[in-house]
Amino acid sequence: MNYATGRAIKIGDRVLADGMAGVVVCDFDHREFLDGHESWGMPEAEMIGGGKLNSGVMIDTVEAGLVHYPEMTEGIVFIDS
Repeated sequence: MNYATGRAIKIGDRVLADGMAGVVVCDFDHREFLDGHESWGMPEAEMIGGGKLNSGVMIDTVEAGLVHYPEMTEGIVFIDS
């Protein structure tokens, strides 16, 4: 996934996600996980309510905790790495 600017979203990036401060902890498209989040790397495991974490990114936000973005959104803004 990329930011609206075209820059690739990377694990460890500090971002604003829909106005919430956070850090990208999982990149499901490239199967990359920040230390301590490797257990999310189970593409066949089904989430509660259905669906699988096999695309997009997971952002650990201050306000809402873990938020999954399955596809590109203009709501994710890069702050720094």
